[in-house]
This record gives sequence, structure tokens and C-alpha cells, in this order.
Amino acid sequence: MEKKKMQKYIVTPQLIEELVHHDISRMEKGVGPLFKFMDRKMVEESDVTVLVRKVEKEPPEDEIIGPSLHRHEVNQLYCLMGDMELEVTLGEEKYRAKAPASILVPAGIDHAIRFLKGKGYLVNVLSGAKYR
Repeated sequence: MEKKKMQKYIVTPQLIEELVHHDISRMEKGVGPLFKFMDRKMVEESDVTVLVRKVEKEPPEDEIIGPSLHRHEVNQLYCLMGDMELEVTLGEEKYRAKAPASILVPAGIDHAIRFLKGKGYLVNVLSGAKYR
């Protein structure tokens, strides 16, 4: 009986087709798919949201591929893996981040990312139970 109770904590990632502040279909077409690995809808006790984008295509040089400027009321962590580079906007400042790298976005800070070049994985972890 105990084994059945614990099974609910093992979940299969879900392909994300819609997300606030993100043009998912354009981003998928531009660089690759986005998967949700964990959130409260998947496991009620979860206090984190974990998203992973598989960057399997070189981003088009003439297009801005990435979420628009927005903010969350929870901390957010981006982890870049592979051989890729992003432009990161934090507040009013822009930075370049080359994998491997981690970027912490404190709660309440306006932020955006733009895929610049390369391939790999972008892991996105949000603390707290609600992603907005």
C-alpha cells in the first residue's frame, strides 16, 4: 500500500503549449520545445515549478526569440547547459550569459531572456507553489 502512495511523486514531463509572457509556438519553432517537469498541478505537495527548454536549433540571428519583459513574485533560477549563449535583461540592464552558467532572478525583478546562439538546455526553477 505504501508503494502506491509514493508513486504519485514520480511524474512524466509534459510538453508546454501555452505560458504567460511567452510565445511558446514561436519559441518552439525558433529554438526547440519546452517541458514542464514539476509543479503543484502535477504533484500537489510540490513547492517548485521546473521547466526545461531543449534548445535544439540555432536561434535565427534576425529574430528575438525569448520571453518578453515580465516579473514573478517568487525567486527564479535559470541554469544554462550545453553550448549556448543568452542575453539576459535584469531590471534595466542587459548581460550575456554563456553556458555553463546560472542566473538568479530575485522576486519582483523585471527580466527577459533572448536566445543568441548555440544549443543545449535551459532549466528554469521557480520557488513557491504558483508560477505567474
